[in-house]
Amino acid sequence: MIEFQVPLNNTKAVLFDKDGTLCLSGSYLTALAIARADFCKRLSGINNLQAPLLAAYGISDKGIDPAGATAVASRQNNLISTATVLAIHGVDWCQAQQWAQTALAQADAALADRKAKLTPPTPGLVAMLQRLQERGITMAILSSDVGSSLEAFLLEHQLMHFFKAIYGADRNPAKPDPAAAISVCEILAVNPGACGMVGDAEADLSMAAAAGLGWSLAYQGGWDLPLQLSGSHGHLQHWDQFAPL
Repeated sequence: MIEFQVPLNNTKAVLFDKDGTLCLSGSYLTALAIARADFCKRLSGINNLQAPLLAAYGISDKGIDPAGATAVASRQNNLISTATVLAIHGVDWCQAQQWAQTALAQADAALADRKAKLTPPTPGLVAMLQRLQERGITMAILSSDVGSSLEAFLLEHQLMHFFKAIYGADRNPAKPDPAAAISVCEILAVNPGACGMVGDAEADLSMAAAAGLGWSLAYQGGWDLPLQLSGSHGHLQHWDQFAPL
């Protein structure tokens, strides 16, 4: 049993990351990365492009790297890394950006109708959210995914009623800027010191600290490959281990 003490008596709200925290995203994100690389290869006609793109995306024979670009970086950052790989292979920067943008859009469209189904809630999530709700704690999502995708996930799995705010990468400032966490606190009308953060990436935990949030927890149960993270008040593998709740 993992031991930690979250100061819930002083907590008014909790912010949650989505991918790898609220949902199991490995299958979808792996399929998305492969589709992005495949569309880039088709657009550019460069036959040896797929391997370096998958490496840049954090995809290997071992699976998806939970600390890699596909798992934790924003769509814009993945677009830039895609264009960079194209540029390394001799494509001029303007064309590289255009192809990268087109490839990412094509990959999104190819998987759009399956995304929510391919990202099921992490085990024990609903019961944990119910416990928080019963305690009167306000909940919000702060994610590198975009708002429309966040809403589709919540609707698909009937989770919308748990969250007062949904803050995606299409908002400004965007995660992992600490100002994004502060903005969510302002939306919730909660002092940052009375708010906690649960996420599966170093960027989540660093953002929480820089924003002055009261506590953070590293959630490590959302990926097949192990994560070595620890938030300001520890880490957990399963929502049942959130003992104070």
